[in-house]
Amino acid sequence: MPPTDIRPRVIALVADLDTTRPDGPERLHHLDGREFTDAEYDLFANVTPDEITLAAAYKAPSVPDGLSERHSAAKALVGLFMKYATRALDDSLDAVLDLMTDEDYAQFEYLSARHRALSARDEDTPATR
Repeated sequence: MPPTDIRPRVIALVADLDTTRPDGPERLHHLDGREFTDAEYDLFANVTPDEITLAAAYKAPSVPDGLSERHSAAKALVGLFMKYATRALDDSLDAVLDLMTDEDYAQFEYLSARHRALSARDEDTPATR
């Protein structure tokens, strides 16, 4: 995963958003029912498309075997990232990587390379419809 301007705390916040509540967008809640604080509303108001994509990948259900290798690699990558994101001291990718064990960092590197390779392959393969 190349360095970007993603903020781990924002990804964690978006992943913890309860989208099933009938209150609508005027009242946002965590999955445990707590209402967002003013600071959380401020973070949420500035969420980027990349942060939404990562949070959605983290929350997505598992993909049946063989359906999408790229999606499976992305989900594993984001899951590993999120394991440390909520404990990061600041909103930088380096802060998250610094918390990883050597084993998890090696897995993160492997998954990043795998996802890049699968993405490149999918971009080079013409769509069949």
